[in-house]
Amino acid sequence: MAKPNYQNMKFLIVDNIKPSQDILKQFVMHLTTKQVDSTHYAQDVAAICQQKSYDVILLGYDLGDNQKNGQQILEELRVNRYINRHCIVILITAEVSQAMVLAALEHKPDHYLCKPYSLYELDKRLNNCLAKKKAMADIYYALDLNKPLLVIDRCEHALANNTVYKAECLGIISRQYFELERYDEAKSIYLAYQNAANCQWATIGLGKLALHQNKLKQAEKLFKLLIQDYPLYLSSYDWLAATYEEQFHHIYAEDILEKALKLSPRSLNRLKRYAQLCIHNQHFDKATLAYENNHKLAHNSIHHCADNTIKYVQALIEHTPSLSLVDAKKMNSKALSFMKQMIRDFKDVDIRIQSHLLGACLFEITKEIDLANAEIKLGQLLLTREQDNIPHKKLINISLTLKKLNQGNLATQILLSSEKINSKDDKSNKETSVSLKDLAQANIELGLSLYSNKKYHQAIIKLREAEAMFPKHIGIKLNLIQVLLVSFEENRERNTDLHSVKRLLVEVHALTPTTEELEKLKKMQKKYQLIAGI
Repeated sequence: MAKPNYQNMKFLIVDNIKPSQDILKQFVMHLTTKQVDSTHYAQDVAAICQQKSYDVILLGYDLGDNQKNGQQILEELRVNRYINRHCIVILITAEVSQAMVLAALEHKPDHYLCKPYSLYELDKRLNNCLAKKKAMADIYYALDLNKPLLVIDRCEHALANNTVYKAECLGIISRQYFELERYDEAKSIYLAYQNAANCQWATIGLGKLALHQNKLKQAEKLFKLLIQDYPLYLSSYDWLAATYEEQFHHIYAEDILEKALKLSPRSLNRLKRYAQLCIHNQHFDKATLAYENNHKLAHNSIHHCADNTIKYVQALIEHTPSLSLVDAKKMNSKALSFMKQMIRDFKDVDIRIQSHLLGACLFEITKEIDLANAEIKLGQLLLTREQDNIPHKKLINISLTLKKLNQGNLATQILLSSEKINSKDDKSNKETSVSLKDLAQANIELGLSLYSNKKYHQAIIKLREAEAMFPKHIGIKLNLIQVLLVSFEENRERNTDLHSVKRLLVEVHALTPTTEELEKLKKMQKKYQLIAGI
């Protein structure tokens, strides 16, 4: 095999230990005629890659205390597209724990080296990476252009020429078919290579197809089989959790993600999802710990945001009442320090308001009433002054915190007034800081408030928006049925309201309601039959 040619390739070396950086630089200078760039400072890497396009990055993992690590840098470079698929990234690390290796692999470096390593090993890995990049260059270019048909065409050309990267090409083709909704073509590839070496993606694909077709037991079986055969193939845990959630088995979904996090505890997206499930299952101790870990891991990454702190404090507020007063105060002290850092890092006024109100919640739990009242006053004062400048969805979050403080009237007032502002300001619809669950809850609160004020049409709109977000939520459907029935009683020309009630009654029956929900449903049915004259 001819020796690879690096003569015109641009290299970047990222290492905070100068002797190590110098050795790498000397090695690389023998490969290329181009200037070799290097830095020991993690914060510089993104800016450097924005200014200059590199062919190879030799990226250290541990870059010093309170600095981004190599995994976080790689994620930032990929997500922001500061590097393309043609760039070779080799991660170099002294840490060889399973957790580190799995976390690094989830962000897909082209290769990684464990210290101590020889320059021969580095040279071998670099040569292998370059050979693959050259062979797949046309395909990667089409992927960067986001042209799926071109990607398929180039992959098929590579397969026709007996590429040694057959498994990867087939995986890429099947993903394009799936995204193009050409499911039969994707399925034929998945079935053909389900049991082939290094083709775990085929079983994942079959599971995703089953999930898409609502064949939940089949999807569950496939993902379980993959976990059994390849316990370190982590995406199978994520897809199994998604399958459990579709079946409303939220406890099972929490458990399977907990197992994945024991294998790879540094995956932020998985950690957030796990924490959300813990909240849903009212496992507030686990949720608090998960959100605390998320807060710490996200600090130097692209995931650093105020919501990490807010979610942690919200989980703690639910968990603290189960603690002793001494332990509760210790936890509160940590949470308050996190919030101080949050308002230093993020200057938005809604974050400052939330900090005051969440602080008040913590002080109320530990019976520090004077401190709680002081925080409420500061939060309310700031809210009164700045309410018109705060986007609608952020006001929803604030209103939910106010409800925790038994400030329900103020919360409703905020929601009602912000609805008017929201209808005039389309920009607020672009905000993403509020979760779907919180948005649905706010619509329910607002809908019931409008209902109590006999504004039935507006109440129905809000409850329908909540139902659209959670179409299998029995409580939302029952509330909507109640409002629709009253609306029809007030104006019997609203026949569509009655038709909607009939549909909803059938849907609730099909969702196996609890005993309490069933009692409410029977009352609704009797009322519907009476009104409809059945």
